[in-house]
Amino acid sequence: ISSSSSSATRMNPAIQSIVLLVCVAVCTGASKFLKCRCLRTSQRVDESLIRTVEELPPRPYCAKDEIIVTLKDNKKVCLDPTHKFTKMNKASHCDKTEINMQLK
Repeated sequence: ISSSSSSATRMNPAIQSIVLLVCVAVCTGASKFLKCRCLRTSQRVDESLIRTVEELPPRPYCAKDEIIVTLKDNKKVCLDPTHKFTKMNKASHCDKTEINMQLK
């Protein structure tokens, strides 16, 4: 009786393998998103081509500020957050966004 009860609490090796594979897939899939998005930065882009500006503050998995602009052709460019152009453009974009929100 004791041998059958101990086998009942044991997990099937096939199920163990499936659970392990699912865990690996989830962990490796999540690692794509849990890192800095900007590996390289540009100092400037043509302001007339900018559609949106996204500011990402430091996060547990990325210790730096990131500024990502989406251009009118949907290309994304990371800007150096410490560069004067980025600081001026970010302030300008925030002003335009506030004006557009007030007009709606």
